[in-house]
Order: sequence, then C-alpha cells, then structure tokens
Amino acid sequence: EDAPVSGGRILSKESAAEYHIVGQFFKTYWMVEYQDKLLLIDQHAAHEKVRYEHLMQIYRNRQKETPPSQMLLPPAVLQLSGKEEACFLENRAVFEAMGYEIEDFGGGALKVCAVPLELYGTDEKTLLKDTLDEMLGRQTPGDPQDILSRIATQSCKAAVKGNMAISRAEAEALIGELLTLDNPYHCPHGRPTMIVLTKQEVERKFRRIV
Repeated sequence: EDAPVSGGRILSKESAAEYHIVGQFFKTYWMVEYQDKLLLIDQHAAHEKVRYEHLMQIYRNRQKETPPSQMLLPPAVLQLSGKEEACFLENRAVFEAMGYEIEDFGGGALKVCAVPLELYGTDEKTLLKDTLDEMLGRQTPGDPQDILSRIATQSCKAAVKGNMAISRAEAEALIGELLTLDNPYHCPHGRPTMIVLTKQEVERKFRRIV
C-alpha cells in the first residue's frame, strides 16, 4: 500500500528531487534517504516490477501503437512438445501483441525473429519455453489478461539479480522508473520492493531515544 508522507505517498515523481541515494550494500540493496526516512530497495524486485509494468502497458496500448521489439540475428529456433506448440498457437495473438515475432519452422519448431524490447538480452528461447510451460502447468484459462500476466511475470528472469553490483547511474535510472508506477511497493509475486525505516526507528535501535 502507499505510505503517506507529508500528505502524499513515499514514492512519487514530485518528491524525486528530495531523494539522496546513499549507496549499495550486499550487492543487492540500495539505501535511499528521504526526509526522515531510509528506504532499503531490493534491486531485483524493483527491476522485476518495472519490467512487468512496462510489458503490461505495451499490451494495454496495443491498439494505439506498435509494440517495441528487438530483432534477433540470427533468429532463435525453439523445439516444442505437442502441448507447448498447441498452447502457443492458441495464444499466439497475445504474444504478438507484446512484441514477439514468431514463425512456424516446421516439425514442432518455432523461429523467434523478434522479442519484446524489455526482454532482449536474456536467454530468449528459455524465457519463451518457461512461459509456455508455466501456462500449461497452471492450466491457464483462455483469458488474454490472465495469459498476459503469466508472460509478463517471466520478466523476473530478465531482471537484474541480487548479489550483482550495478552502477549508481543504473540505480538512479531504476529508482526513477519505480517512481512512475502506480504501485511501486511490491513485485509481481507480492514480495516487497522496499523496506521503510523512519529516523525514529533507527534512533531507537541506537538507544538515542526511548
């Protein structure tokens, strides 16, 4: 839930100028000072949330603009089981609405020519196959929004991981993206993207106050 701060929420574009990034610790978390609060942001959960929301927005805007894609050179050839191929064909329109360009390669194989820009640079074949397997394993009904959620949730595999050093500039860009979201406080799986400590809580830990 949004946490109130001075009549508004903790994270917002309007309050971005008041943030001060202290630094990274454990190669996973970023400390951000804001007014009388310290935010501990999980870089993986935050990046996963940003990617997820971007993919969802692409699908919502599919009637207004062409989804941004990245061509694969050479294309990736993916061999599927009969059930996986049937699942893909049944939901092909949803994949294409997100920016995938996929052709039939014959013999139960697909040729992935382009992927959503948000997912470029990952193991594209594994990402797509895992998505299909998850859809089959969960017995996803034929609801496009539910199917889309399954696909977008796979964005976690493309997100920056924990125990990975990223630059201050990359952290600033990530946190800046997080500020634009309607609900930046939880990743698609429900984990918190951040922990908030007040100055009062910290001072109590150091017994400066009782």
